[in-house]
This record gives sequence, structure tokens and C-alpha cells, in this order.
Amino acid sequence: MKDKLSQGREFLLDGIESGRFPAGSKLPGARDLAAELHISFLVAQHVVSSLEQDGVIECVSRRGAYVRHGWENRLIRNHLVIFQPFREWIPGMLGFLAEELPELRFSRGFRRGMFELRTTFELQEHRDDYMDLSRFLPECIHDEGRFFSRPFRGFSEPDGRLFGIPFIFSPRVIFFNRGMLAAHRLPAPRKNWTWEEFIGLIRTLRRHYPAERVFTYFDRPYFWMNFIFRAGGKLIDRLPDGSTRVCIDSPETIRGMALLRELCTTVYGFVSRGAEVECPFHNGDIALAMADRELYSVIHHSGFDDWGTVPLPEIPGGRNVTTQATDLICVRRECADNALAGKYIRFLLGERMQQYIGQRRYGIPILKQAAQASIDSEDPRDLLFLNEMNTMSAEYNVDSPPLTEIIYGGVSDIIHSDRPLEPAAAELASALRTILKVRDEIRRKKN
Repeated sequence: MKDKLSQGREFLLDGIESGRFPAGSKLPGARDLAAELHISFLVAQHVVSSLEQDGVIECVSRRGAYVRHGWENRLIRNHLVIFQPFREWIPGMLGFLAEELPELRFSRGFRRGMFELRTTFELQEHRDDYMDLSRFLPECIHDEGRFFSRPFRGFSEPDGRLFGIPFIFSPRVIFFNRGMLAAHRLPAPRKNWTWEEFIGLIRTLRRHYPAERVFTYFDRPYFWMNFIFRAGGKLIDRLPDGSTRVCIDSPETIRGMALLRELCTTVYGFVSRGAEVECPFHNGDIALAMADRELYSVIHHSGFDDWGTVPLPEIPGGRNVTTQATDLICVRRECADNALAGKYIRFLLGERMQQYIGQRRYGIPILKQAAQASIDSEDPRDLLFLNEMNTMSAEYNVDSPPLTEIIYGGVSDIIHSDRPLEPAAAELASALRTILKVRDEIRRKKN
């Protein structure tokens, strides 16, 4: 049972998040609040003053309390924020949270929380906003052998600072619709299929279906980095000394960008930035989709069963690498309650929560025992995710929003233009090397 102060705060915060008390509106007075919640007038006053201190409301002398504009940007000391707060597994988690960690409040309206679950790319981009979690590993993990270690790569600094702990993870694979292929006497993709076979299949399917029903191309780093990785390329490389090597103009990276142009024009007939919304594979409406295990969960609950999975196509001379999808446990640097941070990490890494998320088949749990129980050993479509685990890479290597905008915005512009690839890549790489040289020199002077 939460104390009266917490109950009062939650009443007002729930009302603000739901729109009952919109920005700029006047809140109930302390006496009205006390009467409605059956709390004392003194506690009601404390509720209002605490939210004023948090910057959520503004108290105006002799006029009352009002919801501040921009309240959603405030950072509240006990808020838990998840990047997609309406997932089907959230209600079950909230039940466990109420039992085991009632100190935390799950928020759907605030953009930041002191405690968060974030995605691979987003967390790497904002890594400096989060505290080092390495100190919590001994007390939260105990036996490291119980957890997968590979998914941790990409979330630590050369000095050992750990800015995120994987909660669940997944490699990416190709899903294919057997019925749509069979309708045109097309064979199912084989395990070691090549880029030429992949493009050839898309080209054939385009004779029978519109682009949006063949394959969804997304202008997102998590999508197109798969093909740059598999061509043997990368964009930047973080070195052990903390400096950064630019690889945008390497032959392998340029080759990957050329393949992406080929893919895009094969799907759409011209260079396009692709779809904003994916055609739902689980409805049986699309022939091919590249996705992580979350899609397996969606399909499993939909009843659609005429489908299969294969690894991403091989690119001769490239590498067998896919981008890692990860939901990561992270804590803001502003957190002053290490005890609560430790509880939060233990809650999500605990067997109860890991087994639950495994039962929902939402990604692969980081706890090995939960992962083994989650994967259907009788279904080769699901086993593929376990087999592809060693191909995962989370090495986007971005470490700030400005750097991300320059690198990924620049690369995206090159891919989705008609500019010659080599001079365009060389121009971007040269500019980036200059920026990074200056930045690294500034950092060295500060240290």
C-alpha cells in the first residue's frame, strides 16, 4: 500500500497524463483534493508543493495551482519510462512492479524517466545521459554464467563504464509468406541464399504485387546498417583509446550503400526512402519482412501460420553480421538513489520477470534459463533466432545526438540520392574526420 503522499501525487499525475488536467488548466485546490482522496489537508498541501518542486505544476498566489506547459519534459525521481509503453506485456509487468517495487511509478506521458528501458540505437546515441551500471553487476547478476554475455557488447566504454544492461535482445532475420510465394510457384528461400537470389525473388514478386506487399524498406539505421555490415563495412569504429576512426568511404561501406540502392530501386522502381508504416506481415499481407523476434511473438498470437524464417542473404566477400535489437535497462545520471537503482535492475533481471517476458516471446530473455524455456525447440522458425545469436552486432558506435545526425543523416542522404557514391562518401568522411579530430583534441585537453 502506497502512502498518502504517493497516492495524492499519482492522482494528479494520472490526471495530467490522461488529459483530465491539460497543460495550463487549474488543478483542484488542496481542500478539494483532501476531500476527494480522504487525506489530510496538510498532506494535500504537501502533494501540491512536491509537484511544484518537480516543475510539473505552478502555484500562483491567491489563484491556485496550474499544470505547467511542457510538463512532459520534466524528470521525476521515481518515474519508470519505457520507449513503447503500450506493449501487450506491459500490464503483466505492472502487476509484478506493484508487488515488488511499489516505489516506482510507471509513466506513459513523460518523455524521460529516472529509470528507463531504451532501444539499442537510442541509448548509444544518448549514452552520456546515463549512469555507469557496472557497479551493480556483482549484486544484481551474481553468477555471470547464468546470463548471455554477447548482447552486452556495444554498451560499455573503453574504461569499463556500462551505460546499459540488456533486458531482452534478438538478431534480425527474414520472414517469408509461404502462401504468397506458392501462389506464383516460387520456392521458399534457402538457408544460405545469396544477395542475387534475394534481389531476384523481390524482382519476381514485384511482377505480381505492389511494392508495399513485397518487402518493406525502411530509412532507419537499424534497417540499412544490416546490409552495410553484411557487405563488410561500417560507418565509424571506436578505438580502445577512445578515439574514433571513420570508415564511411571504405570500399566495403560504399559497396553496402550500392546494394541498398539496388534493393530500394528493385522494390519501388526508383530511389525512395521507403515506408513510414510497415504492412502487417502477421495478417498475411506481405511476402517478405526483415524483423527481430518481436514479430514472431505478434505472429504467434495472431493465428497466421503459413510462414517461415531464413537468415539474411549472404553477400560474397562480406561478413555474417546482423544488427542487434535490444531493450536496455538504463538509469539517468541524475539518479541519487543507488539503492532504488539496484532494486530496479534486480527486478528486470530477476527470474520472475525474465520468465514472464520469455513466455510472451518478446525477444530473447538475457537470462539463459528463461531463453531456453522461451524458444520453441520444435519450431525451426523460432530456433533460427537462437542460431543467429552469434551474428549480432550492436556496434553503431554513435555517442552523441550531433554526431548521429551528421553520420546517419549524411549516409541516408547519400544512399537515397543519385550522387556518385565514392565522391559523396569521401566528402562526408573528410568532413567527419575534421569534426572528430577537433572533438578528440578537446576531450584530451579536458582529461
